[in-house]
Amino acid sequence: MTTTSSWTKPQPGQIIRYVYLWRWEHKTGREDGRKIRPCLVVATYEHRGFLRVITAPLTTRDYTPENSIVIPQPVIDKLGLDPRARIIWNDLNEFTWVGPDVRAGTDGSPLIGHLPEKLWRQVINKIVEHRVPPTRRSE
Repeated sequence: MTTTSSWTKPQPGQIIRYVYLWRWEHKTGREDGRKIRPCLVVATYEHRGFLRVITAPLTTRDYTPENSIVIPQPVIDKLGLDPRARIIWNDLNEFTWVGPDVRAGTDGSPLIGHLPEKLWRQVINKIVEHRVPPTRRSE
């Protein structure tokens, strides 16, 4: 799918479609993620005239319970996520919006939906508490 810079700027708490690069993949020299996955927009900020986005991945397997946050079933249902999905708070990506790894769904938008504020703030609090550095993605 192609990307377009006309997409609405992401906001913290949104879930977007993104080709996520795990920290361990980056450390082995990879520059590209392996699959499109839902990712939580943790933060955005302007840097040198560009919008930077920090995301946390959602996954259904190979997660450590103490490094993940359970998504309540009503939120899973509302967003159409896999019931096993968890938010991983100790592995982050940072990239320039819109970036080549942002992907549109069948509706033409990368946006899947929004998490309740209490839930995404819980993720942010864990990230800040543990000073989790993001993997900065090449463009």
